[in-house]
This record gives sequence, structure tokens and C-alpha cells, in this order.
Amino acid sequence: MMEKKGFSRRDFVKATAAGVGAAALFSGFSPKDALAKLPKKWDAEADVVVVGAGGAGYAAAIQAASQGKSVILLEKMPVGGGSSLICGGALAFAGTDMQAAENVKDSNDLFYKDLMKVGENQNVPALVKAYVDNQLETYEWLKKLGVKFTKLGIASGMSVPRSHNVVPAEVLKILNNTAKAKGVKTMMETAGSRLVVDEKTGKARGVQATRRGKTVYYGAKKGVVLTSGGFSLDKNMLGKFVPAMAFSKAMVGRGSNGDGLKMAWALGADIKDMPYIKATFGFDLEAQTIKNDFALMFYLGAIIVNKDGKRFVKESISYKLVGDAALVQKDAMGFQIYDAAIRTAGEKDPFGKTGSLEKKGSIKSAATIAELAQKIGVPTGVLEATVRDYNAGIDKGSDALGRTTLVAAYGKPVKIEKAPFYAFPSTAYILGTYGGILVNEKAQVVDVFGQPVPGLYAAGEIIGGVHGAAYMTGTAFGKALIFGRIAGKNVLA
Repeated sequence: MMEKKGFSRRDFVKATAAGVGAAALFSGFSPKDALAKLPKKWDAEADVVVVGAGGAGYAAAIQAASQGKSVILLEKMPVGGGSSLICGGALAFAGTDMQAAENVKDSNDLFYKDLMKVGENQNVPALVKAYVDNQLETYEWLKKLGVKFTKLGIASGMSVPRSHNVVPAEVLKILNNTAKAKGVKTMMETAGSRLVVDEKTGKARGVQATRRGKTVYYGAKKGVVLTSGGFSLDKNMLGKFVPAMAFSKAMVGRGSNGDGLKMAWALGADIKDMPYIKATFGFDLEAQTIKNDFALMFYLGAIIVNKDGKRFVKESISYKLVGDAALVQKDAMGFQIYDAAIRTAGEKDPFGKTGSLEKKGSIKSAATIAELAQKIGVPTGVLEATVRDYNAGIDKGSDALGRTTLVAAYGKPVKIEKAPFYAFPSTAYILGTYGGILVNEKAQVVDVFGQPVPGLYAAGEIIGGVHGAAYMTGTAFGKALIFGRIAGKNVLA
């Protein structure tokens, strides 16, 4: 049927309503009601309906409301924020006043090159360019709203320091207050379940939702923006796209069940980057929060060894790729091994502070490498040889695993030689599903035939194409805010 000459979106909508469509691929999702028909009466109607009150949702709602349009923002949880609320607080920006103050030379061109490089050129160039072209304006917008950036740092995928750190809860509070001040009507405990589509035009006209056990309908005169996050908590969906991640631990917003993706798929939305969904390495084995249970000492000079005391990965690559390597080691973990000098350097880095981990006993320390090996249960001689060979490689300028930098293209490796020595048993957690539905540079959802879906936009974790094969620190929260604003602008066109 999909190859029928002249097959239109109206035909697709009718076919889906009749029981044919992408929704049939997903268990528990009946094709016959994959799309909702126009109700006789809306429970409420606005120019724009946004589904999901996280960073992307707030940004989209604020942008649309700032242009004088009415906005309804739906959130299925009792509180807003989603995964943005519990993220690490890094935002990747280039060309900022904070960089200038520290004499960091950065530019849109360099940022673009770094994003494409870390994404192994699997990212969609137009989306990467849209991110880069709008990032500095978004930074200034956040500052104008009152967001405080606490520190500049360097992290995964960056060739220069461009990680601008914030306190996520404070940012979300500012965005929430701004949305209220702009007149955005936020409906908590209201879960979007289906897109309401005009069968005559194929345009998304609103959202069918469940509010406190009752089915309700919200109309959108201009369009719908999906900002409902990813699907890290849906093990069935993870198993379909990335079987290796189906049993990984996750640290995400409680509503990350893929609701919005199913809604978009029912209208023929394409997908991007699903095979590249990965877990992030650097967490305590029983982590509870990113703030207190996460440290990237390997980007400051630590090496990573398995339970046999041997290195198994080049430590300067993306922590997503390090996560892949760690998950196939015994007990899905690795030890970050470092010395006193590296620990001291970490005190100046947002992702290198280990005080809370040391306080609760997660990090072991010893006066010698041999004693450290005994404490963590790895072969003494092997760990001693591993550290010795690594130090010798630094002297020779030739590392056995090819490490020539600390992180990405930045920094020089340092020896591990100053007592005391430390070991941090670490594993990888899913912090988000970085693949998702495909959008264009205007944040319009794109269907499987490469055409924009009328009236449907998306931003944040729900979209794919920005990251590609791997991820630069700060571009998830950054993507949410930047593409949220892009969607909020274009949905009104």
C-alpha cells in the first residue's frame, strides 16, 4: 500500500485508522486507535500544545508564548523537569564570554567539526549546523533569564573547554517561572497518548491525553511539539533497537517510557541514530545520583583496568564508547586507577570531584600499587605491570592502546606515580536514549518518505540525528534547550 502512486498523508492517516501503520510494530499498541480523530469538542484549545515539561518543553513553550501565542504544556508526572532535572548540568556552548575570560579559543566552525568527529559523521549535518548556529543565542537567552553558569570545563568529545556548568534544578525553576509569567498553561499529571489528526489534511491538530483517569483532548491551532523525552525505562523498546542496553541500569526522568515516540511513529515519523544508544561510563556501581556518584577521572589522567588488572580501552574516547567496552568486561565494570596528582587536578574539575565517593567508601586508596591491587581484588603483579608499562609509554610517546591525549584532542597524558594511589570501581548507566524520531533543521518531524509531517514538531531527547555514533558532554541538555526554542519559533509559521 505504501508504494501506491499518489499516496498522500491523508491516505496514510485513513489507512492507519483502518488498522495499517507503523504502530502495528509495537506490542500493546493497537493500530486501529493509533491516531485519535477530531473530537466534537476540545477540553481546551491553544495555538500550540507541547507534550513534556522538561528543558525542551519549557524552551518551546516560552518561545511560542514570547511571540504572543497561547500555549498548553502537558506533563504526565506530578512535577516537571524530566531527565533535564537530574542531568549532570553541563551545557556545550562556543564563543562565550566565559571562554574569552579564560582565553579559550573556540568558534562555531570548531564546534561543528568536533560534533561531527565525535559522532563519526553519522550525525545529520543540517541538524548539527542548526545546533551550532543557535547555540550562542541560547546561551545569551539563558543568561538573560537569570541562569547562572558556575564553571567552564572540558569533557567528552571537546577539543577545547566548552562545558558551561549549571545547577539543573535552578535552571528548571527559572524556566518554569518564566513559562508561568508568559501565560503558558501547564497541565501536570496529564499524559499524552495519541495525536489528534485531521483526516482531511493529515495535519496534527492536537493531543489525546489521560488526566487523572479521564480521557481529555487538547487542540492545537498551529501545531503540536513533542518534547516527552526518551525511552530508557521501556526495556521492550530498548531490546528492539539496542539489545545490549536492554538490561543496563538507567538514571533518567521517571517518565522516560517512549510515549511521544509512539505517537509520532503512528503518523509515519522516521527515526535516526537508534543503533548508537549507549550507556555512560564513570558511575559508582550502585549509583543514585549523577552529582554524587559520578567521576571522570580517566579524562584527567586515570587509566581504566578490568578485574584482571589490564587496560581494555583508550581512555580519551567518548565515555559512551568507554561504556560499550566496560559492559562486556567481567561484571560489566572497570576500575579507574589514578594517583594523588590526578586527584588534586580533579578538585578543580566539575566531573573530577570525588569527595562524596570517598566518604561513602566507594573509592579505595593505598600507599602502593601493590597494596591497591590487594584492596580491589585484582592480580598484584598484573596491575603493577599495567601501570609501569603505561608510564613507560608516556616517556616514549607511544601508548599500547593509542592514547595520546586526556580527552578527545585535548591535554597530554600524565604518569601515575605519586602516592597515594586510588581505584574507583565504575560502570555504565543509561542517561538517555540519544536516538529518536527524525526532524529537520526547523524541528519539524520528518516522515519515512522524507517529508515534514504537517503540524508536528519535536525537540530534546525524543529526536535523533544530532549526536550520531557518540555524544559530546553538554549536548543533550543543550539540544533540548536549543531545539526547543527552534520548535517554538517554527511551529507558529
